[in-house]
Amino acid sequence: MIDTALASLEAWIRVNAGWAGPVTFAIAFLESFPIVSILVPSTALLLGLGAMIGGGLLDPGPVLIGCILGGILGDAAGFWLARAVGPHRIRRRLPRNWRRPYAWATRLFLRFGWSAVFYGRFIGPLRAVTPLAAGVIRMGHWRFQSANILSAIVWAPVMIMPGSIGGWIASQIDKDEMPQAIALAAVLGIGGWLAWQRLAPMARAWIRTRFSTPALRRPVE
Repeated sequence: MIDTALASLEAWIRVNAGWAGPVTFAIAFLESFPIVSILVPSTALLLGLGAMIGGGLLDPGPVLIGCILGGILGDAAGFWLARAVGPHRIRRRLPRNWRRPYAWATRLFLRFGWSAVFYGRFIGPLRAVTPLAAGVIRMGHWRFQSANILSAIVWAPVMIMPGSIGGWIASQIDKDEMPQAIALAAVLGIGGWLAWQRLAPMARAWIRTRFSTPALRRPVE
């Protein structure tokens, strides 16, 4: 499914390069909007756009600007949605498997405030719920937006750069060397996946140990 989406995106962008900025904006908005980000393969699409930049198909300027603006407005929309709807409805309507990350995000926010909003954008499970936690707890508007804007400025190149590097490397490889390059990429990909499988449980255990409380260990109603 993701491979098909990436192939379709690349084919469309080749013909409509002028729409790269708005398309990136939409993808980044969906990636940052609470809960929706778990339904759309936005991260893979942003990496694919980065690969097109590295391969010389796209100008990086509109893509980066679109990514930054989409990230800012996606988090801002989630923040204002939470403020408008209120904590009771947010907790009640959250998918069951996202109630614990929401509780962690709330706990992190209560402890670290501004820093939790800034760094939460870079942590997958928390990115989808941190704006909700900030809105429910009624963090000050400008305080939230300062963390939102600054984190988006850093987050956009971080999301796009790996794809850009991969696209540039691929564009420099001769066709005769492509099998070796694919094999190397596969080895690195498998190695990264294995490292993630080992480190992710340790990170989750650390978060549970450091930030859990008896109230958070109970299901959020």
